[in-house]
Amino acid sequence: MRIEPGEQARAMGRRSGQARRRLDLERVTGELPPLDTPEHIRANYELIQRWGECGLLPGTIVNGLVRAADVALWLFETQLDLLRLKWLVSRIVDVERDLG
Repeated sequence: MRIEPGEQARAMGRRSGQARRRLDLERVTGELPPLDTPEHIRANYELIQRWGECGLLPGTIVNGLVRAADVALWLFETQLDLLRLKWLVSRIVDVERDLG
């Protein structure tokens, strides 16, 4: 099958356009999950990795987004720790009440 010059130019133009494609605010807010659950944080990491690997984001931006996800994960873990501590304090109060 012979490829016509016009078709080849269009195909090359499409590939070139895809290579230069950048992210815009609408796409980022539509595709990047919120950092509100461990599952979303994981999906966020994976999407950032893919965007970085295919050149849609420069490394400095990838690093900043990963740092934001790291902090969100740390805050989520801290919230879980605080809930566990509150439960333990309530158990201690109950035991002290039963003993006293």
